Amino acid sequence: MGARRVRPILILAAVLGLAANPGAAREIPITILCTTDLHGHVLPVRDAEGREVSGGLLRCATRIEELRAREPNVLLVDCGDLVQGSAESWLTRGRIMLDALERLRYDAWVIGNHDFDWGLDALVSLHDRCATPMLGANIRAQEGTRTRLGRIQPFVVREIDGVRVALVGLTTPGIPLWLRPEMLGNARFSRSVETLAEIMPSVRAAAPDVMVLLVHQGYQVMGDDAANEINQIARNFPEFDAVLGGHLHKAVPGSRPHGVLYVQAGSHGGGVGRVEIVFDTVQRRVVRTTGEVLPVGPEVPPSETLRAALAADLDRAEAHLDEVIGEAACEMPAAAGLPAQSPVQQLVATAIAKAAKAEVVLHGLLAEESIRAGPVRRRDAWRVVPYENRIGVLSLTAQELRDILEENAAQAGSIHFLGAYGIRYDLAPDAPAGHRIRNLALADGTRPHPRRRLRVAFNSYTLASGGGRFPTLRRLADLPTSRARMTDIDTRSALVEYVRKRSPVCAREGDGVRVVRGAAE
Repeated sequence: MGARRVRPILILAAVLGLAANPGAAREIPITILCTTDLHGHVLPVRDAEGREVSGGLLRCATRIEELRAREPNVLLVDCGDLVQGSAESWLTRGRIMLDALERLRYDAWVIGNHDFDWGLDALVSLHDRCATPMLGANIRAQEGTRTRLGRIQPFVVREIDGVRVALVGLTTPGIPLWLRPEMLGNARFSRSVETLAEIMPSVRAAAPDVMVLLVHQGYQVMGDDAANEINQIARNFPEFDAVLGGHLHKAVPGSRPHGVLYVQAGSHGGGVGRVEIVFDTVQRRVVRTTGEVLPVGPEVPPSETLRAALAADLDRAEAHLDEVIGEAACEMPAAAGLPAQSPVQQLVATAIAKAAKAEVVLHGLLAEESIRAGPVRRRDAWRVVPYENRIGVLSLTAQELRDILEENAAQAGSIHFLGAYGIRYDLAPDAPAGHRIRNLALADGTRPHPRRRLRVAFNSYTLASGGGRFPTLRRLADLPTSRARMTDIDTRSALVEYVRKRSPVCAREGDGVRVVRGAAE
C-alpha cells in the first residue's frame, strides 16, 4: 500500500528537481559550416609569383572533415557565387563544383549573382543535373511564363539528432543591375523582406525547431543598399536564429544586426564560417548561438581524397593555365587611379576594339594585376580578366558619349572608373556635375560631327548599369537608336586572341584622358 504511494511522489520530485535545475535539460549543439563566393576555386588562388593568396575548396574540404570528425551534428551549406571565376570551373561549365558539393555532402547552396554570368541556359543545365538542394526563394519567373528553374526551392528542412532545422535561401535582388536582360531570360528577382513575408508561413508550418537564413547578400554596418538587405531582414524577421551571408567578399565572424547572429566566410575558400546553435529540448528553444570564421591558409593541407576524385579536371585546368599564348615585350602595370589609362587598361581596351570592330572603348580594370615582360600565359589573362563579361557595342552620338563620360566622372578615383580608348578629352573631377567633360575629340584630335554615330564598346556588366553606377548608360543601351549589339565574345577571350596574333605586345600608358583642376571651363 505504502510502496504504491511512494512512486508518484518520486516522479513528482524528479520533475520538480528538473524544473529547479535547468542545467539538467538536454542541450543539443548543432554546427552549421558555410563556404561562400568560391568562384569556382577548387585550387588555391595564386598571385603573379605563384604564391597562394586564398585557400580554395580543396583546403576548405580538409577543414570541413576535421570539424565533422570532432563535432556530432554538422550541416554544410554554401551561400552562392559558386561556379564562375576559375579555369577548372569554366572548362567544365561548372560541373566540377557540383561534383565537389556532392562529394562533400553539402546540405544546400544558394544561387549567387555570378552563377548567372554564363546565361540562363547554362544555369539551367547545372540546375538539371544538380543533386544538392538549390535555394533561392526570391528567384521567380516573369509573370505569365513558366520558370525553367523549377527545382530551386525556397527552403529545406534537415532533421539532425531529433532537431528540425529549416534552411531558408535568398539571392541578392540586385542581379538585374549587373546582368543584361538577354542573360537572365524570364528570371525575375524580388526584394528580401517581401519574399520572406510570403514564404515564412510555409516555413513555420513545417514546424522547425531552428530557423537559419542563407543569403547571397552581405552585411554592411552603414546600412543596406539595393543588393544587400541584411539590416531589413534582421529587423523584420528576428525569429531567425542565424543568418549566413556572402557577396561582399569579407570575413564577418559574428556580428549581430538587430540582435540576429550574422556570419560571412569571406571568399575564394579563404575561410569556413562556423555557427553553433544550442537547442534545449526541455524549453524547446534555442538557448545559445555563436559564430566564427575559421581561416583556411597554406597551413591547411588540401584534401587528397577530393583532389583524387577531381584529378582529371584539375590537371586539365593546370595545363590550360600554363599554356603560353604570346610574349610581352615590356612590363605592363595596372593602376586604377586617375586617369585610368594604365598599360593593362590600354591593352584590354585595344583587344576589345579589335575583337568587336569598335572605334571607341570605355573599359576599366577588372583587377589590379600587372603583366610582366616575357612569356604571357593564359594564367596571366585570368588574373587580369577574372570575369567572362561579353562585349557589347552601341551606336552613339557625341552628345550621348559625353553624357556617359559625365556619368563616369562620378567614379573618378575608384576601380569602377572607365578608362578610354579611341577618344581624347579633359576631365575636371572637381567641376560641378554636367561640366566635368571638356574638349571631347577623336583619337586623331578631330571633333566628332554632332550627327555622326560612333561604334562604342563596353562590357556586359557595365551595359547593365555596373551595379547601378551607370543608369544613363543603361538607358541609352535600351534605346532603339543605339542599336545595341551583344557579341558572343567575352573580354578574356578577346585579350587572349589579341596577344596570340600581335605578339610581342607592349602597351604603354594612354594619353587620351587629361585630368585638369578647376571648377569652371
